[in-house]
Amino acid sequence: MLTDNEKIMIAGCAAGAAAATVPAVYGFVKANAVRPITDADFLRAENGGFVTDCGESFSLRGINLNDDFFFYKKDDLPAPSRTADVFAALESRFGSYGARQLAKKFSEGFISPSDLKAIRKLGADCVRIPLRYRYLFGKENCKGDPDFERLDFLVEKCRKAGLYVILDLHSAPGFQNTDSACGKDEESVLFNSGKDGFEARNAAIRLWTQIAAHFKDEPAVAAYDLLNRPLNRVAGWEEKLGTLHKFYRRLYKAIRSVDERHMIILEAVSSPDTLPDAEKWKGENVAFGVYSHFHTTFETDSLVNSIRPLKQHGIPFIACKVRSEDNLEYSLQAMNDCGISWLTGDFKGTGVISDYLYSANIEAADLTADSYDIITEKWSKPLATKNFTENKDMKAILKAAFRYGECFTEFRKAPKSKLKVRVKFGAHIVKGINKT
Repeated sequence: MLTDNEKIMIAGCAAGAAAATVPAVYGFVKANAVRPITDADFLRAENGGFVTDCGESFSLRGINLNDDFFFYKKDDLPAPSRTADVFAALESRFGSYGARQLAKKFSEGFISPSDLKAIRKLGADCVRIPLRYRYLFGKENCKGDPDFERLDFLVEKCRKAGLYVILDLHSAPGFQNTDSACGKDEESVLFNSGKDGFEARNAAIRLWTQIAAHFKDEPAVAAYDLLNRPLNRVAGWEEKLGTLHKFYRRLYKAIRSVDERHMIILEAVSSPDTLPDAEKWKGENVAFGVYSHFHTTFETDSLVNSIRPLKQHGIPFIACKVRSEDNLEYSLQAMNDCGISWLTGDFKGTGVISDYLYSANIEAADLTADSYDIITEKWSKPLATKNFTENKDMKAILKAAFRYGECFTEFRKAPKSKLKVRVKFGAHIVKGINKT
């Protein structure tokens, strides 16, 4: 009978043999064993990929934890409506503090620690958490002390579950786009040349500086995603692209003044050719982000092929949110093959189930008539995932895509006895030694 040391040695040999079969371009080890993230797991961008402080290569594959308001109705507010409009409706009735507390109650009901454990068990190694400046700050222009209570809770639970976190500024002061999850139509002023744009950019710098100072020593935070979908659906965005690139540099310098360790994600406006000059960002511990809705295999191939030549600069790419309807399996396989990290979206929602891993139609909170307590009640226990319908097709696709790079090796001692070693390309080399 093999000793435990011999089993571990065999597993190590199997890991080495398996790793040798993977092209160097992938260069990642993918974690699956559930253990808390520690200081040794601090991630950085290096040589076109992600590396931990203990020298292990890594690929980020996960899912977005959306916090868009669902399950509401209001006489003068059509659904679906802008998230900022829903918050404004709450604020008009319950004040800034009351609205932020209700947003927190919605988040608590929508995403629980058991959800995070389930995501990790599925095989994901990271989640992306949206940030909205109105939920963090009670004062205009992001002045005063931010409320990190809910965010701290989520990051702590993710760390314990073995999940990295990407902090994503989904709604910046002045609104970086006119998407429903960000701001309002024709009210994106973040990149304006006048006073309103200048003040909004300064407020965003204050926001990111305080976030970075708060999380500078947190290893579970993988990266700061500076702006989700910048300039999307903004009229004349091409003329504002230079302002965006300069703003990225300002944000970068502000964050680095308080946090020298965390990765920073710079997102493209649309295609990768709208990204900043890669040569000017080499060695700066940054990653390039793209956001993709893949409707056809052609669109998937076009994006991947446009990224390939840019990888020579040594800056890793991450698809910050992937939605591809009937094309999800092909899209994730293509990105895995190209060594592109990714997060699919979204974890939960309502309406078209193909957009979400879990979907439901829950009793709506009446923002016109319901009291604060009734809204709180409707946005708590009823939002638990057990009340949602699981998208089984998406789950099967994600489970396989998360496990890309695994191999399984079995050592048989007798017809009815075997030693099974599971080798993962990740921070946890050996898992599942079966003793008989």
